[in-house]
Amino acid sequence: MDVSSVRNLCRHLISSAIQRCRNSGELCRLTVSLKSSPMINPHVLRVSISDTGVGSCLDEFQEVKYLNDSTVNEIQDGIISIATTSIGDHDIYHYNIDLKQKVRLNRLANLPLISKNGAAFSGTEVSFSTSHRVDDLLADITCFFRKILIMKVPKVGIELIIDKGENPEQNHVNSIVVNECINLSPEENVECLKSGLVDYVFKHGNQKETTCHSCFPIGERLKTGSGTVCKASRNIERTIEAVVIVSELSEILNPSCFRVCGNKTEVLYFNDFLPGLISESSLLALKKTDWKSYGLSIKCISNVDGCAFIEWEDLPPGSHIDIAIHCHHKKLDMLPAKASTGDRNLIKKAVKVALNDLKEKNDGVLLSAHAAKIRSYAPDLAKTIAGLISTSNDLKFRDECASLLGLRSYDAESVEDNIKQRLISVIDHNDREPQTKRVREGALLFSDECFEEPDYVDDEYDDVEVNFSPFDL
Repeated sequence: MDVSSVRNLCRHLISSAIQRCRNSGELCRLTVSLKSSPMINPHVLRVSISDTGVGSCLDEFQEVKYLNDSTVNEIQDGIISIATTSIGDHDIYHYNIDLKQKVRLNRLANLPLISKNGAAFSGTEVSFSTSHRVDDLLADITCFFRKILIMKVPKVGIELIIDKGENPEQNHVNSIVVNECINLSPEENVECLKSGLVDYVFKHGNQKETTCHSCFPIGERLKTGSGTVCKASRNIERTIEAVVIVSELSEILNPSCFRVCGNKTEVLYFNDFLPGLISESSLLALKKTDWKSYGLSIKCISNVDGCAFIEWEDLPPGSHIDIAIHCHHKKLDMLPAKASTGDRNLIKKAVKVALNDLKEKNDGVLLSAHAAKIRSYAPDLAKTIAGLISTSNDLKFRDECASLLGLRSYDAESVEDNIKQRLISVIDHNDREPQTKRVREGALLFSDECFEEPDYVDDEYDDVEVNFSPFDL
């Protein structure tokens, strides 16, 4: 593991603790404590990360071998203290790992055991002292936790304890209980990711604690889409989940409402239920996605310290797109996992499924440029057709036209609106279907596929179908 700072070390230790909680299969608690003692030593901060998951195998700590000298010097004496025990152990094991030791075998020091006195529990506590200030680490850990909460990791409760030691009233405790679902299926995993991303969007990412009702009035619904793809190869089953959210912000009056990334899309990337650094293969998958089929065009995509940001061409004012991608892997046997050539194609497919899902659920959203152009003609075409009907002096003919449209009686305004909605529905339907299927079948303008006919429609019109495809215009 390449750790270049104390902040990244904290993230690594928190990630390892969450994995131990997940591996336990039980309801677990993760506690992060930052404690300073300014009355004793104002330059020392004690960091403690503990969990009630399975015991640690210690390899994860000894492999922290790429710490640069400046980072090691930020850890007091270069020592990380560990206490760990598994459910079947009779004792709690204590170790010190000296990061200043260049030889791995010389790093680990065994300390005296402590008996559990017959108690049955498991868990790990990792602690070290650093010269960092509380506020420096607090901001980064809080941001990291908020991204973890997007995943809504099952059965893990998170507790953050801040003790500045200056005044008991200034101590801060923040307890967060995450989704407690058991044995989630892949479909439920993506639903948790979607729910977490919606919460994240409502709170402007990492800027706010609660929903911003200035930008998102109560009851306003975001347009969301999700997709999951799986593939088993060799001894690994790979699952990719993607969530796409399109939001239209209300008029922003308060400058504090602006997002950190502005109108750019921050692609939140997760690997095995934890925030991760996006790979070049994943970036390439995003670049190769056929965004134009959804009325979108990428101006540029950048990788900033492992975080991907997409800048769009001609995105409507007030519109914002949020994307989350989760890659997780499951071993199918006991054989060693072989290196993967990347999940590029799976990510591309998952994003496409999510875009199609969003498009299917929301008429007129993510239309291709061609469909949007044809859609703009619908009002004038509907007005023309309705005008032709209204010019007839044959009242029976006009009533028959109204009945064909599912209306009880003829009314010029209702006929025009009905035709317009049917045209738009056919255009949207055709834009969702593959081109080959559109050519082969066509969409039906006057059929139950577009609108369900009311019970009072005369039987003589029940079987009337008119094949009409606006794409043939």
